[in-house]
Amino acid sequence: MKVAVIDRPDGADSKHLDDIPSSLDDFQKAVEVQRLLPNQLSHIDSDTEVVFVRAGYWNEADLLLQLAPNVSWIHVNMTGVEHLPVSRMVRAGVKLTTCRGVLDRAISEFVLGSVLLWSKGVLQSVIDTHRRKTVYRELKANGELTALIIGSGSIGSACAHTMRQAGLSRITGIRRRPEPIPEFDEVCGPEDLQRLIGENDVVVACLPATDETRGIIGRPELEQLRDESVFVNVGRGSTVDHIALAEIMLARPGAVAVLDVTDPEPLPENHPIWERENVVISPHMSGDTASRHDAFALLFIDNLRRYSSGEELRNQVVSSSEH
Repeated sequence: MKVAVIDRPDGADSKHLDDIPSSLDDFQKAVEVQRLLPNQLSHIDSDTEVVFVRAGYWNEADLLLQLAPNVSWIHVNMTGVEHLPVSRMVRAGVKLTTCRGVLDRAISEFVLGSVLLWSKGVLQSVIDTHRRKTVYRELKANGELTALIIGSGSIGSACAHTMRQAGLSRITGIRRRPEPIPEFDEVCGPEDLQRLIGENDVVVACLPATDETRGIIGRPELEQLRDESVFVNVGRGSTVDHIALAEIMLARPGAVAVLDVTDPEPLPENHPIWERENVVISPHMSGDTASRHDAFALLFIDNLRRYSSGEELRNQVVSSSEH
């Protein structure tokens, strides 16, 4: 079996990548591994069967399938696959798997930290420190807070679990097709979005980028944010109207927005949201712990064993509508 690894241009490595040739010993299979940088794709072995894409936002699937027509499975180190021709790959019989689940805990910890940045007054203390002043304030106990999580997939469920452990009193989820989920007190449909934003102190967006989710958190929804609340986006920037958010955060000095993703990304220097002291922007890194590369590799190696033995692959994408 020939496996190609499309590496990250930044050179970030994983000690477990060296385990790939020996990972199929139990199945008596020989594995040949070719490692390439994205700009070296033209050198891929034409008989390659499996491709492990470590390069973020790699989007040359069409060219890959032309150069290596025998590819039957591609694994990407991404959760969202909106940048890939998923429907075409599925029609061509190419299996596509993702790293869904690997970053969930780290992202949920980032979200909790963002909530505490607001509820414990840390951001306001940073602002006051820069102004060389101290202003006494009463803080909010975790048990006083309720949360709405927009998008209750694996990341949203992990956020709910972490906030539950931190003591938040009630956690509601939004899901396209509502169904009971253990981590949530209630799961509602998108038609309840506006109402629920206004009923919760914490609003977390965990939505993927699809045609259905583009702009779903627009001005009418953002205007429902409470005067004292926190809005966190760890999904995709295209789901939020950032011009409206800039205006609404100006009108709500007691609120905080933490954006790990934006639209566009990065934001232009003249975007009005940069002027808001109560907005924090991080560079799309909420799940990027140093250990993630090893976790990604271990997931791929486990799927490689499954692939070789004809078992069902973990995190297989069935159609683009799932994302």
